[in-house]
Amino acid sequence: MLDLTNAKRIGIIGGGIVGWLAAIALRRVFDVDVDVTVIEAPTVFPLGPGEGGSLNLIDTLCRNELDLDVFIGEAGATHKLGVLYENWRGGGIPDRYYRMFGGSGIPEIECRVGGFFPLLSARIAAGENLHTCIPGFELITKKASQVEIDELLATGESGLYPSFHFNHAGFERYLRRVGLARGITSRRAVVHGMRLDDRGHVNAFQLGGEELEVDFAVDASGFARLGLGKVFNTRWCSFANVLPTDRAIIFELEPRASSPVTRATAMKAGWMWEAPLNRSISAGYAFSSRYADAAMAIAEVENHYGFRVEAKHELSLDQGYFSTAWVNNFVALGTASGFVEPLEAALAAHTFEALRNLERILANGCGIVPARAIEGYNSANARCWTGVRDFLRLHYDSKRIDTPFWRDLAAAELPEGYANLRACFQKRTPRFIDIQPYVGSGWQSLFHEIDWISVAVPLGVVPQAAACAELRRLSTESRSEVQAYVDRLKGTIAKISSTRGCMH
Repeated sequence: MLDLTNAKRIGIIGGGIVGWLAAIALRRVFDVDVDVTVIEAPTVFPLGPGEGGSLNLIDTLCRNELDLDVFIGEAGATHKLGVLYENWRGGGIPDRYYRMFGGSGIPEIECRVGGFFPLLSARIAAGENLHTCIPGFELITKKASQVEIDELLATGESGLYPSFHFNHAGFERYLRRVGLARGITSRRAVVHGMRLDDRGHVNAFQLGGEELEVDFAVDASGFARLGLGKVFNTRWCSFANVLPTDRAIIFELEPRASSPVTRATAMKAGWMWEAPLNRSISAGYAFSSRYADAAMAIAEVENHYGFRVEAKHELSLDQGYFSTAWVNNFVALGTASGFVEPLEAALAAHTFEALRNLERILANGCGIVPARAIEGYNSANARCWTGVRDFLRLHYDSKRIDTPFWRDLAAAELPEGYANLRACFQKRTPRFIDIQPYVGSGWQSLFHEIDWISVAVPLGVVPQAAACAELRRLSTESRSEVQAYVDRLKGTIAKISSTRGCMH
C-alpha cells in the first residue's frame, strides 16, 4: 500500500510539457497545503510529446482546466484533423491515403452489426476510399482556412473530432505560466540522484550540495531517465527488432498553404513528417542507420523538396519502454517511461493517457493506493505500449520492395501479436476484440478499430475479399440495407453476390 495522506511535497524531475502537465494535474489532486515542486534543468532537444497532437490532447487540456483559446494563441496551434500518408505503397507522391479523425454522426461508423461496420465493409468491397465518407474531408480538398475549419466544426456536422498541431516551446511556456499561477514551485537545478529509504521509496532528490525531501516523485526527465534507468534498474523492453527507424534529423520548413493534417511521406530508408504550425512547418526524417546516415538523409530530403534544408538536430531513437513505470512512490512519464518514433503522435497519446490514469488512481483512492492498483497500472501500461508497437508496425506492412530498407522490411519476421492480428485481417476487418487486449485497468485504447481499418485497408492488409466475406455472413435484412447503401454510393444497380461474395 502507498499512503500519501500525510504527504508534504510532490517532486517532479524535469519541466517541459510532461513535467508541467504532471504538476498541474497533481496540484488538483492533492490538498493546497501539499507543495508541488518542479525541478527544471537544462535539457537537450525535447523530442517528447511532439508537435502533431493526439486525439486525447483536447481532453487533457479540458481536464486540467486549460483555456483552449489561450493554448491556441500561445502554442501557435493549428487544427489537426488527421494524417495524410504519401508513397507508403510505393506509387510515388500521387500514392496517398488518409486516416481522418472521424467523430459522431457518420452512418458508416455508427452502423455496427455483429462487431463490425457493414457500411464501411461495403465501401472496402467496392474499392471506395474510406475517408471520403466523412463530411469534413471537404476542408482538405478546398484547402480551408483555420476560420473556415472553426466554423464547420462549430456546426457539429463535420463528422470530425479535432486535435491540434502545436509549437512545443510555446505549449511549455503556457503550462509553466499556468502552473506558477496555481501555486506550483519551480526550482532551477540538476537532480544528480535520489535517496531511497529502507523500503525502496524515494524520500529525497539530490541537488548537488543539498537534498530536497519528497513524499511522491515523478520522473519527467525525458531521455535522461534518471529514475527507471539509473536508480531502479528496471528492465527495458526494446522495439528495435520490430520498428525499423533508429535515427532522425529535425528541421523546419517555410510555411505554405495551411493543411489540417500531419503529412507522413515514406522515403528510401524511413519516413518524413510535416506538422504545419501557424508560422512554420515542423518537420523531420526518421530513418534506419542500417540504410542511411544523416548526410544521406539530408540529401534525400533536399532532393525531395528541391531546395536546401538545414538539420537543427540529429537524434538517436531508442524505441521501447520500461517494463515497470510505477515503483513504490515513483512514477515515470513520457520519454522517461518509453519512446517511439513520432508516427501517429503515439508518444503524446500514451503520455496523456498515462497521466490521466495516474491522476485517476490517486484521486479515487484519496491518496491511499493499494499495491494491486499499482500492479494494474503497470500491466495496463505495458499492454498499451504493445498496442502502440503493433499499430505502428502495421504502417510498415507494405508491398514496397523498391529499396533495401523496404525489401528487408517485407521479409522481416512480425511480432507474434501483430502477426496473429494480420492473419485475422486477411479474412475480416479489424474489430474491438482485436484491440481489447491492449487496454485494461481503466486505460482507454489509443487507437480504435476505425484507425486500424483506415491504415490496414489502403495497405492491402485487409483485402477486398475479406470485406466481401463479412458481407456474405449478414442476415438477409442487413444485406438489403447494405445493398441500398451501395446503390446510393455507386449510383448503379450493384449486387452483393451470395455465390462470389463480392460487389460488382
